[in-house]
Amino acid sequence: MSDNIMKIKSKLIELGLDSDNAVVVSSGILNALNIRESRDIDVVVTEEKYKELSDNRRFVKKQNHGREILDDGLFEIGTSWTVLGKTWKFNDLLNHSTTIDGVRYNTIEFLLNTKRRWIADGEGREKDIDDVKLMEQYLSGSRNN
Repeated sequence: MSDNIMKIKSKLIELGLDSDNAVVVSSGILNALNIRESRDIDVVVTEEKYKELSDNRRFVKKQNHGREILDDGLFEIGTSWTVLGKTWKFNDLLNHSTTIDGVRYNTIEFLLNTKRRWIADGEGREKDIDDVKLMEQYLSGSRNN
């Protein structure tokens, strides 16, 4: 397990975030599977956990894609993630998540569908195109093993 994954897990634990109240969304799964490192960690938490973290002075409240998030430079924590034409809350993401070493992530398949949609809709960035290639390579390799 990479140092980066251990660092992320210890920071989640420090904040009281676990698989029962938080899902690391977006490219965090790429980090967990050693596909590529993530610079920041996007997390969807339960409403209760969000209210609790809102009182923590380490976070600055910001707007991101029309929703309020808590930002501390590493984590961007919110109560939802709007992708694939829907706003996904913590409970919605459970069926599209996997737990790796005690940390819950959106599945790689869910992220692949999301990034493919962004690209098809003309919203994909260069890194999204690169990520799709990396995920397709990863998934074709893991099916061959």
